[in-house]
Amino acid sequence: MRTLNADEVDAILHAEPRGCAMCSLAHPDAPRLAKSRHATCVLDRFAVRRGHLLVVVDRHVENVAELAADEWLDVQRLAWEATRALETALRPVRTYVAALGSTTALGRTFPHVHVHVIPIYDGGEGDRPSEVFTWKNGVVVYDEAEERALAEDIRAAWPS
Repeated sequence: MRTLNADEVDAILHAEPRGCAMCSLAHPDAPRLAKSRHATCVLDRFAVRRGHLLVVVDRHVENVAELAADEWLDVQRLAWEATRALETALRPVRTYVAALGSTTALGRTFPHVHVHVIPIYDGGEGDRPSEVFTWKNGVVVYDEAEERALAEDIRAAWPS
C-alpha cells in the first residue's frame, strides 16, 4: 500500500479517458464487492483510509432527489451492509457514511450520486469529518495483491 498526494491523483484522473468515472465503477464487468438491485459497492480506487468503500448508483444520476424512494433505500441498504462488513473485517473505531456527488464535474469529484463508507481507526484529530473527506493528506493506493486480499476479507464479512 502506498500513499499518493492530491496532485498525483489529479494527474491520474486527468490522464484517463473522458466519461463518468462512477458509471465505469458500476459497469457490470467491473470488479465489485457486492451488488444490490440499484447499486454497486467497490473499494475506492483513491481511498482516504484503508478499506474506504464506494456505493455507486448503477444508473447515471447526478442528484439524490432524482432517485425514486426505492432506489435510495436500496443504496442506503447496501451502504449499511458495507458498514457491517467493514466493522467485522477491519474493526475500525467507527465508520463514516456520506452521500456525495457534485452537480458539476470538478477536479476531484464526480457528478454522479455515490456514498462513501469510510472506516476510522484512531478517533483522533485526523478523524474529524473535515480531515477524512479530503485528499490533502494523500490517498491510499493498493497494489494488486493487497487489493485482492482486502476485498476477500470484506466479502467474507458481508452480512447475509
